[in-house]
Amino acid sequence: MLKRMIFAILVLALVLEAMPAFGHRMFIGQRVTVDLYAIFDDGEPAKDASVQVFRDGELYAENKTDSSGKFSLVLPGKGTGEWKFLVSGGGHVETANVYIANDNSKTAAAALALVAVPLALIWRRSRR
Repeated sequence: MLKRMIFAILVLALVLEAMPAFGHRMFIGQRVTVDLYAIFDDGEPAKDASVQVFRDGELYAENKTDSSGKFSLVLPGKGTGEWKFLVSGGGHVETANVYIANDNSKTAAAALALVAVPLALIWRRSRR
């Protein structure tokens, strides 16, 4: 019984040591800006072309390109989601798709696995 308890404490100590400390945290801000350039096949910029921006299938914003065919948009938050940019002008329509994933779920799942697997092994052994 004492050996199992010492083993459990060692495993727990190793798991807690591997996890980040939350007493003092640092946050990194990010701002994602999309610069889109629309040009025709002859090299001319698509001036005043209509731009529709969709986020996860819903219309998010509408605007026009400038005189050089450029369109800029600062995405909200971390910019995560499935983005579609629909540009139309001069009788032409083109689309650009961008997908930005949120990787926090992978970190949380890895931390949970670090804790859950050793605890499941200890629980299984204690039931024998």
